[in-house]
Amino acid sequence: MHGDRSAQPRFSLATALALAACLAVGAVACAETNGSTAPATSANAAGKPGGPEVGWADMVKDQRIEYMKTVVLPGMKQAFTNFSPDRFSKMNCVTCHGDSATDGSFKMPNPNLPKLPTTPDGFKQLAQEKPAVFDFMKSEVKPKMAAFLGVPEWNPETKSGFACMDCHTAATP
Repeated sequence: MHGDRSAQPRFSLATALALAACLAVGAVACAETNGSTAPATSANAAGKPGGPEVGWADMVKDQRIEYMKTVVLPGMKQAFTNFSPDRFSKMNCVTCHGDSATDGSFKMPNPNLPKLPTTPDGFKQLAQEKPAVFDFMKSEVKPKMAAFLGVPEWNPETKSGFACMDCHTAATP
């Protein structure tokens, strides 16, 4: 991590990463777009990732909210409670979206989540400092969120796809 963080609020990396994942999902899900108002269909009845039948970009805000409530939140809550049952047993929209869940904007990324490094060396350091959380976010959260949204995971070659910074903001050096 970069810089003096003593003046910043402290969150555990697990909390920050979990919140970031939720925030990214919520922000994308709740952004306003034009389109029909028909309800979105869920990925599947078990809440497993599979992407929406109506494309995320084609959903209007009400469809995104419904999809987040009925598909994404239950699926991600299961993943997070499997990772840390005590910490995430009461997971809800605020867990990831923070204040923007309360005001109804559901903006992402969430600046209140832990700031993430912007360099490969910074991510290597983070992986060494918080290996369990880092692995969980990389192996569980990022792929599941990408699948729920029906988008690919981040690809450095194309510089597109669902990534850490869809939920988190960058640390300043």
